[in-house]
Amino acid sequence: MTQQAATPADATPPQAIGHIDHVGILVRRENIDNYVALLSGVLGITFDEPIVNDDAGVIAVLSWGSGFEIVAPVREEGRYWERLQHFGEGTCTIVFGTKDIDAAIARAKAHDVDLDWEVKLEADVPWLARFKTFREARLRAFPDEFAATLMVSQIEPV
Repeated sequence: MTQQAATPADATPPQAIGHIDHVGILVRRENIDNYVALLSGVLGITFDEPIVNDDAGVIAVLSWGSGFEIVAPVREEGRYWERLQHFGEGTCTIVFGTKDIDAAIARAKAHDVDLDWEVKLEADVPWLARFKTFREARLRAFPDEFAATLMVSQIEPV
């Protein structure tokens, strides 16, 4: 059996198609540095600099190669804040990689799973230059009382 070399945590991984791209873990803003330090130490991974997305109301810290994303709301309002208040820290978003996000959304709808929201990132920020396409869509696959959420993504490196 041939083993693949591990992708360094700060390297841009290849496009995920047909498997989990990354997992986002929701935490309180004041705890984000603690969880980044904990996962870095325990797993031996590195995280990039924090990214603030004002439109979404979050700060995110990613370990690109390992597939971990730590997310915290930046305001006491919005969908991330509300989710944190309802479930507490540690709720996860599972992001499943697809070759064609529009086809993935259509497939979900064909199975009575609605699109909750979609984000297409096209900002002029340095980290986004790694990608040709960066789109994610949250699907309403699970009931509201379910602590995890499901997203599909089309994240294509340059």
